[in-house]
Amino acid sequence: MTSTPPTRMLIRGATALTLAPGRPPYEKLDVLIESGRIAAIGQDIPAGDAQVLDASGQLLLPGFVDTHRHSWQTGIRGVAADWSLMEYVRNIRMGYARAYRPEDVHASVLVGALEAIDAGITSMCDFCHIMNSPAHADAAVDAFSASGIRGILSYGFYDVPLEQPAFCSHAERLADAARMARTFASRPAGVMALGTALTEGGLVTSEQTAAEVKVSRDHGLRMTAHMGTLSTPDTVGRMNNAGLLGPDILHVHCNFSSDEELAQIRDSGGAVSVTPETELQMGMGFPVTGRLLRAGLRPSLGIDIVSDYSGDMFSQMRIALQTERALRNEPILRERKMPATVSPTVFDALQFATIDGAAAMGLAHEVGSIEVGKAADLITLRTDGLHYMPPAEPVAAAVLQARASDVCHVMVAGRLLKRDGRLVGWDLASLRARIGDSARHLRDTVASQPAVSTSTTSAYSSAIASIVDQH
Repeated sequence: MTSTPPTRMLIRGATALTLAPGRPPYEKLDVLIESGRIAAIGQDIPAGDAQVLDASGQLLLPGFVDTHRHSWQTGIRGVAADWSLMEYVRNIRMGYARAYRPEDVHASVLVGALEAIDAGITSMCDFCHIMNSPAHADAAVDAFSASGIRGILSYGFYDVPLEQPAFCSHAERLADAARMARTFASRPAGVMALGTALTEGGLVTSEQTAAEVKVSRDHGLRMTAHMGTLSTPDTVGRMNNAGLLGPDILHVHCNFSSDEELAQIRDSGGAVSVTPETELQMGMGFPVTGRLLRAGLRPSLGIDIVSDYSGDMFSQMRIALQTERALRNEPILRERKMPATVSPTVFDALQFATIDGAAAMGLAHEVGSIEVGKAADLITLRTDGLHYMPPAEPVAAAVLQARASDVCHVMVAGRLLKRDGRLVGWDLASLRARIGDSARHLRDTVASQPAVSTSTTSAYSSAIASIVDQH
């Protein structure tokens, strides 16, 4: 459904925010792309036989990197608007997740990935813990691949309390992940990778956690995991003591992780995804943005769930930035003083959403900045709206003024997935009808489904139910 990239393309006349070491924060540049990679950066590059993309008056950025999203929840958009974490767990994991068919997974993952592309996100770590059967897993992979987005589709080992489960044991679920890894390894190389999403460490046995890590590493799959929430506050320490941490784990949230645990992540070579909007709403604690910086780690940003809020990176940059500024200012204000400066900076926030996210996903050699040799994962932002009258300094404009509707062009590996403000190759009316049918099925099924039967509930689901009941 995506366009074939031209052999050569020249992006002409943009104000580029390259995020590249040693370059200024912004500069007027042309970018030459050959065979999906950045071949040259400079001014007045001869076009030759290249297709010219006129980006005059636009901002050119590396594509945003979303390091944590559950795109399978696209079909239940907005249901969690007023929910706490406990309500979310009760209603999603013990409710909506039971209603998903493979076709619902496909529709949600596809529309979710396209929504990300539309908002300028070119790479995503999709934490897909809706693998209710092999067919669900295959649907998720097919949809993610079809969207054209770069990233990792992370096979979730989570158990969903179904009356007739396809997987009757943890071992069967691990075997299906291994099946998918073998199948995926036989595919031609592309912009999509397969990974795994570990079950919360404190809610399954240490042996189960070790088994999930083992099957992931046996197949060379990067891992991601929810860490340090109130239900499992010491997960990082548990995994560290078991010798399981490593540079192939992307830790998510970490709000209740201790400073010692953050140091353990740093020393293991791991990374952290901060999802500021869900963490603030759902009572998960303040985002650890500043604590990560003090520990010598660079934060990355994730959208998390559109079952709650919008799927764009602009919102998360702003919330992460201003929340951390408020946390730093508060002790000064309590002394009846006024802060003389504010930090972090808007440039920091832009790094969180681009190059730091790429590093967190093991992709910094490929994407996250505009440099010769890297993949041409690029976006442009229009600057002709009222909110650019007069224009702000470009970095400040990209972080604090821009909107998702400003995203004009989006390319992944030199392939234009969005051009002149429109997704390329997709019938949006058809997609809207398809996901609308899925949403109605999910809503109606949840309204009529019986309560979870304790006779079919796994130890993991029982642990989840116990936490919900306690709160």
